Amino acid sequence: MSLVFTSISAISGLAALSAATIGILAWERRKVSGARYLAWLMLAVTVWAGAATMELSSTLLRDKIFWSKVEYLGTLSVPVLFFLLAADYNQLERALRPRTIVQLLLIPLFSLALALSNEKHGLIWRSFQPSPSGHNLLIFNHGPLFWLLVAGYSYLMMLLGSLLLLRTLHFYSPHYRGQSLILMLGAIVPWIGNLLYLTGNISWQGLDPTPLCFAATGAIFAFDLLYLRMLYVVPIARGNAFNAMGDGIVVIDNEKTILDINPAAANLFGKPAGVLCGQQLQIAALVAVADQDGSHQVELNGPGSRSILEVRAFPIRESGVTLGGRMLVLRDISRQRLAEEALHQAYLQLKTRIDEIETLQDTLREQALHDPLTGLYNRRYLEETLGREISRAGREQRSLTFALIDLDNFKSINDRFGHIIGDTVLCALADLLRAHCRQADIVCRLGGEEFIVVLPSADQRNGWMRMELLRQRFSELQFQAEEQRFQTSFSCGIACFPQDGNNFAHLYQLADMALYQAKAKGKNQVLLHAPTPAVAEDSSPAENSPHTPTQNAGSE
Repeated sequence: MSLVFTSISAISGLAALSAATIGILAWERRKVSGARYLAWLMLAVTVWAGAATMELSSTLLRDKIFWSKVEYLGTLSVPVLFFLLAADYNQLERALRPRTIVQLLLIPLFSLALALSNEKHGLIWRSFQPSPSGHNLLIFNHGPLFWLLVAGYSYLMMLLGSLLLLRTLHFYSPHYRGQSLILMLGAIVPWIGNLLYLTGNISWQGLDPTPLCFAATGAIFAFDLLYLRMLYVVPIARGNAFNAMGDGIVVIDNEKTILDINPAAANLFGKPAGVLCGQQLQIAALVAVADQDGSHQVELNGPGSRSILEVRAFPIRESGVTLGGRMLVLRDISRQRLAEEALHQAYLQLKTRIDEIETLQDTLREQALHDPLTGLYNRRYLEETLGREISRAGREQRSLTFALIDLDNFKSINDRFGHIIGDTVLCALADLLRAHCRQADIVCRLGGEEFIVVLPSADQRNGWMRMELLRQRFSELQFQAEEQRFQTSFSCGIACFPQDGNNFAHLYQLADMALYQAKAKGKNQVLLHAPTPAVAEDSSPAENSPHTPTQNAGSE
C-alpha cells in the first residue's frame, strides 16, 4: 500500500481524533439526555473521517476505492444516528425502540452491500478520475442508486433530525431554548459541507468535507449537551426543589438577616417570602438556636395557633470553607407531637386499665386460693402446691410432715354461743397457726373446723413436737361469749413423707385415720399415724405422748 500524507489528509485525521475524543467524553456522560447517541454518532464520524484519511493518503486507485467503501460504514450510519440523537433529546421513546432502530438501518445496510459490490453493477460509483485540484484527490462519479439510497435517505434522516431539534424551540421551556438554538446551528454545518461536495462548489474538487463538518457538529453538541445543559438544568432543578420542599428552609447571615426563604417556611411565619427576605429573623425561639448545630425543638405561638417545629441548623460551607451564613431547616411536627401525646395518654390509660385488671386478677386469684374467713390458703392451693413440695422433698431426700387439725366440740360452740363466736374461734386458731409456722410452711383451712398444716423438712418427731406445742397454746386461749368465758381445743393426726405415703391422697387418708384415733381417745391430742419408739421414749407419758390422750377442759 502506497501512502502520501498531505495537509488535507492530516486535517481529516485530526477530525477523526477529535470525533473519537468527543465520543469518549459523551459515553462517560451517557446518562444525560442525547449523550449516548452522541457517542455513537462520534464513533461513526471517527470511522468515516479515519477511512477518509486513508483514502486521501492512498496513491493507488484500488486502495482509494477500498477505503471509500470503508467510509460508507460511517457515511450511511451517521444520518441515522443524528436522527436518533435528536429523538433522544426530544424524549421520543417510540423512535428509540430496538425494532424501530433496525428498520431505520435497513436501507443503509442495503446501500453498504451495493457499495461493497459496486464493481459488478456500478450503481453507486460509475467511474473515477483524478482531481484537477491535486492533493492526491479522486473524483467519484456517482451512480443512480447513490442519489436515491445514499444521498436521498441520508438527507431524509438529517431533515427529520433537524425538524426534531427545531421542535424543541416550541415545546421546551425558555431555559432550554438557548440549547436548542445551539443544536440547530450545529446541525446546519453538515448540511452546508455535504451540499458543497455534491454540487461541486468547493475549491478542492473530490474533497468531501462532510466528516469534518460532523466532527465540528459533534464538538458543538458536546458543549451544549454535556456542559450548557448542566449549567442550565442544575440551578433550575435546585431552585424548583428548594421551592417545592415540604420542609421550611431559611438562609440567614451572621446578623440574622433572612437572605432566602422557601414557601414552606414563609407559610410557617405567616408572611409572603418576598416580604420576609431582607428582614431580621425576629422569632426569639429560632434566634436562640440559629447558632447551635444539630437538631432542636421550638414552639411558635401565634393568635389562636401553636406550632411545634424541629429545627436543624447548619453552617454554610463551600469546599470546606465556612462562608459565614447559616441554614435553618424547619419541619412542622405539631401533628406528630399531638399524635405522640395522644398515644402517650392512650398508653397511660391502657396501662391503668392493665394494672387494674392485673390487680383484679391478683385479687381473684387470692380469693380463689384463700379462705375468705381466716385468710389462710384453701384446699385448691394445697392441691396445687403439695405435689411440688413432695417432689422437692424427694429430690432433696428430706422428710415432710402432713398434719390434719380438727376443732373439738365445735358444733356445740356454734349451737351454744352462735356462729359469730364460732367464727371467732376459727380465726383465733388461724392466727395462732400463722404466727407460729415458718414462712416455708403451708397452712390451709379445708372447710368447717378442719385445717391442714404442711411442714417441709420436718420428720415425725419434729412435726409432732411442733403440733403439740400449738395444741397446748391453743388450749390455753380464753374466749368470751356474753357473760361466759370458755376454752376449747383441737385434735391432730399426722402422716409423714416418705415413711407413710408419697402423694396427697395417701397422706391425707393416713392423717385422717390418726385424727380419728385422737378423737376416739378423748380429743385434745396429737397422734402420729404410725408411732415410733423414739418418739414414745422421749415424750412425757402423762402429757406429751402421742398415744396418751389428755382430757380437754372444754370438751363435752
